[in-house]
Amino acid sequence: MSWKYALKAYVTNPETVDDGAMICFDDKVSIIRDAFAKSECHLLVLPRSTQLSRGHPTNIIDSKFKNEFEPYIDTAIDYIFKHFQEKFRIKKSDENEPNWGDDILRDKDKFVSKFIQIGIHSVPSMANLHIHVISRDFNSLRLKNKKHYNSFNTGFFIDWDDLPLNGKKLGNDKDIETKYLKNHDLVCCYCHKNFSNKFSLLKKHLELEFNNHFELK
Repeated sequence: MSWKYALKAYVTNPETVDDGAMICFDDKVSIIRDAFAKSECHLLVLPRSTQLSRGHPTNIIDSKFKNEFEPYIDTAIDYIFKHFQEKFRIKKSDENEPNWGDDILRDKDKFVSKFIQIGIHSVPSMANLHIHVISRDFNSLRLKNKKHYNSFNTGFFIDWDDLPLNGKKLGNDKDIETKYLKNHDLVCCYCHKNFSNKFSLLKKHLELEFNNHFELK
């Protein structure tokens, strides 16, 4: 099977999948860990309806869809928040940001606002519709190139709060990919420093940023 269809089994027969990726599923949704997580926590929310799963997210996701699937988004958020609470603590010495305090791991709303992003890719790489719920650290061995990073940190990524698009035209796929994945500079998601096209430098910087903010318990 083509890599493009790698999510299909989680949608059609999640009970048969035994690869450690599954978090939970019911008759409407599967929630899985992304096999190539681009951050410390990177989850996918997969609608199981054939009609929804085969549709393009920018066309399928309307207000009714969001109301129906919001509880599953919340489940994914809770999973990420619990993961960080159990695994990490905030470094006491971090005084770089006035709003980055110990309470971020006790205040879920603050954690979500500052450190989780939810949404879709404007040009999905996988055949089955999926919603990304991802921690905003991009501290992962699976983050390997500019395209990976910019797919989450430019206009290529459409935030959940900006959906539905209500008919807004994004342009053709090739132009979108060229603008955001190829030509857009690499900009740190923490401090907004511009790294131009120097991915290896950004990668090291992201690791430093993460380790300056969090430490293992």
